[in-house]
Amino acid sequence: MSDISVQYPEMRGLIIEHLARLADPDWRASNLQKGSSVELDFDGLVNFLYDTSGLLHDPRGALGLTLGGFEEVEAIQRLRDTFEAAIEEGGLTGENPGTDPLWDVIGDESATVVDVLPARGCGSGKPGPG
Repeated sequence: MSDISVQYPEMRGLIIEHLARLADPDWRASNLQKGSSVELDFDGLVNFLYDTSGLLHDPRGALGLTLGGFEEVEAIQRLRDTFEAAIEEGGLTGENPGTDPLWDVIGDESATVVDVLPARGCGSGKPGPG
């Protein structure tokens, strides 16, 4: 399948950055806390992935906007399904949701997405400062 041009490479870069952080277990344990004073806390991360980027709401709708191919859409759909299953199980809550074992599964899926997205030539897959 050929690559599709991405209209918003800057947003794509932020998506890769956030997913790379989410894939890092040390970052999750220390930063995904409700009420955290860090730049991107639990609520901010979920808000970005679902609302700001719209990525987890509608992965297919992101094709051509922030995603550059169907392989990327499929990887994001798997991440969304993992997120939804964790939320349905009642996980990802509490005072320190970053230590919930369900985040390990989400982190692994996020790492897979990070591996797929930069292959299209957009973003480094490395988190920036924060």
